[in-house]
Amino acid sequence: MTDAAAPGPARSGGRRSLSEAAIRNLTLLALIVAFSGVVQIVNDNFLTFANLRVVGLNIAFIGIAAVGAALLMIGGQIDLSIGSIFALSAVVSAMLAQTLPAGLAILLGVASGGLIGLLNGLIVWRINISPIIVTLGALTFVRGLVLILTGDSSVTGVAAGFTAMGRSAVLGVPLPIVLFAAIALGATALLAHTRTGMHIRAFGDDRQAAEFAGLSGWRITLGLFVTSGLMAGLAGVLAASRLGGASPNFGVGFELEVITAVVLGGVAITGGEGRMTGVVLAVILLGLVTSGITAMGLDPNIGRLIVGAALIAAVAVNQIGQERHNRRQRRQAMEEFAAEGGVAERMGLAVEGRATPRQDRGPDA
Repeated sequence: MTDAAAPGPARSGGRRSLSEAAIRNLTLLALIVAFSGVVQIVNDNFLTFANLRVVGLNIAFIGIAAVGAALLMIGGQIDLSIGSIFALSAVVSAMLAQTLPAGLAILLGVASGGLIGLLNGLIVWRINISPIIVTLGALTFVRGLVLILTGDSSVTGVAAGFTAMGRSAVLGVPLPIVLFAAIALGATALLAHTRTGMHIRAFGDDRQAAEFAGLSGWRITLGLFVTSGLMAGLAGVLAASRLGGASPNFGVGFELEVITAVVLGGVAITGGEGRMTGVVLAVILLGLVTSGITAMGLDPNIGRLIVGAALIAAVAVNQIGQERHNRRQRRQAMEEFAAEGGVAERMGLAVEGRATPRQDRGPDA
């Protein structure tokens, strides 16, 4: 797809999204600063390097999966099985690391996440079932598979080489955090500066129009589902490597945190809109809230309340903004239809509120 093929309204919508994205990002940034300040007042150890390192690790696992989920949602799809994929990849990699070389175990663990993503994408595309139904079924199916593989017991006794990836650091920064930053930057560049990114947005905005324009719907759908699965799988493997094992209860509720961060970061649940900057800020905010509640000595379950409320609020704001945008587009279309020299005049229709060309000429015409 070239820029010339993009219609005018889409470009005006991009300007609208840009201003709204800037406001949203500034709001998220302000909330991050304000909340961190409040927690620091209550607990002066919260903003220490050691504590931020722990908080950053938790953010990184969610953030890596959120990047894949954001790309998928921008493309007009959704995956509710992220948490189960996270657990499966963690368990598979930890079990294989007991007998296979660590590098191979890690690769196969990540690949297992991509495989589930591929299966989800195939069912959604070929059978044309709602991704919500497909991935909700996959959530339960994969979780059951995890319980069967582990016998409902934790996987331990992995080789020392397996833990090296999750526990290593680059210039003092844990590797999972570095990977999260690199993946987020790569996804940002993909969406903003590549034709693939344009295709993803176009497909998520209007699937039928995108296919009519020559885009390959099945390639985009499968590619996005596989990418989401790989990102969730990578997060799971990193967590297992960091902890030196895996539990069948890994990732319970993980999908809620990921999807909340994605929607709170400004990705439209209907597809076609979203930027990685907002997603990253939302991931950081939610991670700080979860850790900050514990640091202040409050009931950790309050964090669940906040995450659930944030998801509802983000979806509501998203929907209201989408409805306002649709009304503006309809009004603009009607104005162009009724404008002088527009479609209405060429069809010989009289438009209420505007004089016809014959009336404009006056009696001397």
